[in-house]
Amino acid sequence: MNIFKSIKRFFLKPSAKIGLGVLLFSGAVAGVVAWIAFNAVLDHTSQEEFCVGCHSMTYPLEELKQTAHWSNEKGVSAGCPDCHLPHSTIPKYIRKIQATKEIWVELTGGIKNKSDFEKKRLEMAEREWARMSANGSAECKACHSYDRMQFDKMSETARNAMMRAAETDQSCIDCHKGIAHHLPKSSNENKKSKGLSSDSLTAEKTYYTQNNVPFFFDEELKQEIGYLESGVPVHFVKTTPKADLIELRMWRKDKGFGRIWYNQFGKNITDAVLTKEFMSLDNEPKYQVLESIDDPITGLTWQKVKLQVWIERSQLIEDIDSLWAKAEETYKTQCSTCHKQPDVKHFDSNTWIGLFNGMVGFTNIDQQTGKRVLRYLQMHSSDFEPHNH
Repeated sequence: MNIFKSIKRFFLKPSAKIGLGVLLFSGAVAGVVAWIAFNAVLDHTSQEEFCVGCHSMTYPLEELKQTAHWSNEKGVSAGCPDCHLPHSTIPKYIRKIQATKEIWVELTGGIKNKSDFEKKRLEMAEREWARMSANGSAECKACHSYDRMQFDKMSETARNAMMRAAETDQSCIDCHKGIAHHLPKSSNENKKSKGLSSDSLTAEKTYYTQNNVPFFFDEELKQEIGYLESGVPVHFVKTTPKADLIELRMWRKDKGFGRIWYNQFGKNITDAVLTKEFMSLDNEPKYQVLESIDDPITGLTWQKVKLQVWIERSQLIEDIDSLWAKAEETYKTQCSTCHKQPDVKHFDSNTWIGLFNGMVGFTNIDQQTGKRVLRYLQMHSSDFEPHNH
């Protein structure tokens, strides 16, 4: 207690030996020196050389060097702080405090090599996208101003997109993810996982494929004859120590090889793709035709067919709703960045093919996820709930 009392007297009791003016002047000098030192540290830690001093940051640096933000005919470039450090004072201080966590990860070896970096790429990217989206991409707009854009010198596609964005002062990162660094290759929803145990499946019950599933003509799984898309209904027949036997009941167009099999008559919802080699064999029938119907719109004959094939064990799931939930989340988050996404039930399954393929290029959805999202849109289109069209 005596120590605390001494400290209190030192700071609060007027000095008997040093004048008030000297104390104030000394305090002012100390404050100026401290402020200069603080800003010197702040400036040093805001340099690109400091940013890439962490070995883990050399990976995105090499990606940046391959873009126009690093080198271009105008000689105007953007470094790490230009995009990742807020330019306003208070947000800059806040970001500096947040960065102490990143320094700790570096010092403790959280990212030892490029493999570790790739594992955390999605997490880091989503955190930065969220930050830039929240502030309206303020760092981008420090150089790219809607007010000074010459829309008449843009291509028609760019002009239409940018003029709409300018009307709402849209955040740049909404449409320009991956412009300076590689996009994450995949997300957790694309990681393949095993389905139900084969020994727990019930004969003649309908199950669904969780991922793309190759299928074979033989139990030894040596003669591959095609693959199933994700979310495809199949009928379980039996299981063996080597593989599972399932039955496909689908539709095909009786034209050419007819090796693409569909979920519904007259609807281009792909369930399976069979190999050309298998469908061109001239031996005994490869599948059983259950019925044939002429499509009045196209004039083509559609056949409902049945075929038993073998797949690897434990590739099926029972709950299709969880698969659709992931696809729905991807659709809502990815396809609403540039505009309000259409109501799923507003279009039929065939129309969704052209609409989605025209939009997916403006997102960071990978090919496999894109196919899953398209299937979700088709299976929940107006064809299945026409009263909502």
